[in-house]
Amino acid sequence: MKIAKQKGVAAVEFTILLPILLLLVIATAEFGRAIYQYSNLTRIVRDAGRYLSATAIQGTSGLDSSFSGGCSGTDCDDNCNDCVTQTKDLVIYGLIGGSIPLLNGLNAGDITVSGDPDTQIVTISVVYDWQPLFGEQINGFGFGDGIRLGFDFNVSYSLRAI
Repeated sequence: MKIAKQKGVAAVEFTILLPILLLLVIATAEFGRAIYQYSNLTRIVRDAGRYLSATAIQGTSGLDSSFSGGCSGTDCDDNCNDCVTQTKDLVIYGLIGGSIPLLNGLNAGDITVSGDPDTQIVTISVVYDWQPLFGEQINGFGFGDGIRLGFDFNVSYSLRAI
């Protein structure tokens, strides 16, 4: 009875399985990072919403009609002592007048602040374009366009202005 030589079999098996193992590790890390960033974004928007609900009607008997419809210019800020600009700063930087964004790529254009003068409900909506660390898309390998790996996080938070 002859015994087959087994030298190098483990190295060959490891070489075959290594790409699959690396893909699983990288995918798990990216999924965890995405969940962490989504959780962080919802916490930031919730905190900014609390701030906005306390400052949106400062010195007035109700939300001004110009505040409804998602205005973002100085006309809204004039009615509430810059509350819209300060709310956007809170979402982006975590503090008013900050300079380092909490989430990479988040800017003021991604944030919509609106209010309803009748119900006095203020709403902050954020659309954040999440991008993975290891590339924005997978190549199509000649079978059409690649697959985009990034996606949008849509977070919205509403509170009654106090």
